[in-house]
Amino acid sequence: MISMVVPTRNRAHTLRKVAPSYFSQDLVSEILFVIDQGEDETPELIAELARQYPAVRAQVIRNATRQGASQSRNIGVAQATNEFILFCDDDEYLEPGYAKTCLDKLNGFGAGAVSGRRVYMRSGETPDEALRRFGDGLRRAAPFNHAICEYVNGARFGGDLKLPFTNAIILTRRDLLQRFPFDPYYARGNGYREETDYQMNLFVNGFDIYVTNDCHSIHLPLSEVKTGGQRTRPFKRIYWSVFYTRYFFDKYFDQYAARVRLGIPKAAALAMFAGFAVYRELLRPSLHSLALAMMRKGT
Repeated sequence: MISMVVPTRNRAHTLRKVAPSYFSQDLVSEILFVIDQGEDETPELIAELARQYPAVRAQVIRNATRQGASQSRNIGVAQATNEFILFCDDDEYLEPGYAKTCLDKLNGFGAGAVSGRRVYMRSGETPDEALRRFGDGLRRAAPFNHAICEYVNGARFGGDLKLPFTNAIILTRRDLLQRFPFDPYYARGNGYREETDYQMNLFVNGFDIYVTNDCHSIHLPLSEVKTGGQRTRPFKRIYWSVFYTRYFFDKYFDQYAARVRLGIPKAAALAMFAGFAVYRELLRPSLHSLALAMMRKGT
């Protein structure tokens, strides 16, 4: 059986929409919601859902002080009772069968962690509409940029793919989480890399990570997510992304580069990542808006 761990803070408004998809997952027998010193009605919401799904044990753990998402995951894992752990963010739906599909892949590949594809909803879309639009990806690109150590979420590919890491909605093993716990250093700012740190720790220690097209998580549109790291200003997101990537590279870059046979020096890779962060936060949104405006003008 599978335990789910969901770190959360003042997100009752998103959990109300997405959490029923957690309780209806095959093979999930318990869900641990770790509230990171939150103040909203999340406990009451979880109690209401638990009454609707009596076959799933729901546990609410409240941190007395802010611990951050990484340490909240560790706290949840410490109280989980099953061999397999599925992590989910508190603003994402899980497609029916997500947990079972990931477990089948994890056991079949002998992998350290497995995720499905992540789909970002647009405002006004339903989850099914978002899945149909996404298909097997949205753009022709390599699924992983090895030079800057970035997973390319929207890249087109089919089947199952082995990568250094995937998105945050992973299924993994409890014994691996005890050997390689999440790093609580990523507790400030937007916590960039806090989810991939664990996966990279697995990767540099010889474990394989897979992403599959056979199941999906569906992220709520930003218009429905009122709080969190992605609601901060772009310059702050750039700062924290580079700050944490430097720390992440100091921990793992040499071992990572050796395993993927990357010949770029760490300093050059960090500089390339900084340029990418500026492009992603400042230039790409403007270019996207311009392209949409031109398309509307053309019609």
